[in-house]
Amino acid sequence: MKDSSSSSSIRLGGAVISDRIVAALLEELRTGCYADADRLPAEVDLAAQLGVSRTVIRDALSEMERAGYIERVRGIGTVVNRTVLNLRSRLDQKLEYYPLIRSFGSYPHADGIQIYPIRAGAELARDLAIAPGDEVICIKKRILADTTPVIYSIDYLPRALFGSRDYTRIDLSGGVFDILEQECSQQISSNVAHLKASCGDEAIRAAMRLAPGEAMLLLDEICFNRLCHPVMRSLSYYTNFFDFSILRKLL
Repeated sequence: MKDSSSSSSIRLGGAVISDRIVAALLEELRTGCYADADRLPAEVDLAAQLGVSRTVIRDALSEMERAGYIERVRGIGTVVNRTVLNLRSRLDQKLEYYPLIRSFGSYPHADGIQIYPIRAGAELARDLAIAPGDEVICIKKRILADTTPVIYSIDYLPRALFGSRDYTRIDLSGGVFDILEQECSQQISSNVAHLKASCGDEAIRAAMRLAPGEAMLLLDEICFNRLCHPVMRSLSYYTNFFDFSILRKLL
């Protein structure tokens, strides 16, 4: 994995080199040669070990520090935060349903998929920066862990993202991030999320097999592309199958 350039913007198979280094270092910290380490080696040593430039290592460590996995302390070195490293369902990071469920040791799959067009009302039009009455594709699905319903998902995508193509001929049953990237050439770079307890409507409660009085965590998100334009409104109802955490960086 030699790096022939000092720029970390070089892409290997669609992934930025520094992103691959982050993944490799996290794997080593969790189950590899640094599994018992409380600090990482110096940048020069990591660069030699991984066969990349110090610039790439520096970028990777900066990303890991932003995510809270490490802290770089002058005079001490790169200190590992094992508590953060072992968190598996962080609301401050990108949540993808299937990998999240797999991290709990369960088999993820979806059923009850509904895909249909609607006209944007005033609120949805504002959220998606479109005109009221514009066509929006609504995708509803229930996500299960083995045989247990754990997430009810409702996604709203502007019809315009699909251009002149017939969206009914496109497979929209998969992961919505993949749909946006592969079918609409849109990468989600950030989102604004609101969290609250929700009982859901009767249809959602029945689909999720909730007990009387049982509530869910509603994650209400507006997702933005790299040009800071909203491309999706997403409502995700999570049952108490999950144990979520949030890392708050104060320095």
